[in-house]
Amino acid sequence: MAGQLDSLLKSVAKDLVASLGTSLDSSIIYTKKGVSSYNVDTGENITVDTTYSDLKVPVEFVQSTEDDGRERREAKIYISPDLIGDNQPSFEDEITLTYSGSTRVGQIVNIDTRQGGQTYLFTLLVRF
Repeated sequence: MAGQLDSLLKSVAKDLVASLGTSLDSSIIYTKKGVSSYNVDTGENITVDTTYSDLKVPVEFVQSTEDDGRERREAKIYISPDLIGDNQPSFEDEITLTYSGSTRVGQIVNIDTRQGGQTYLFTLLVRF
């Protein structure tokens, strides 16, 4: 029974994120930061990132404040795991979104993971 409930919750969360993202016409670019490695021959640090483009997800603008003469904005972004390759978000990952006609790269400052036997929804607080 618990496995069936988890599957139902995951399916509902996926459908809800897709439906709201499409109807609200909001999309983001999610960049999953890769593990870096050092190339001894070239002396370079190499990182391979994975980009998930044009993700239709709900974006809730939570706050816009002024901090030392600069505007600081925060938004909640709701993502189902399948949209980001079933990866767990991390604070090193980046969210790119368009806001007020300009493209901004946001920093993830909080990750809320909803799960039972399987993960079905991430709520990310992003500062940009």
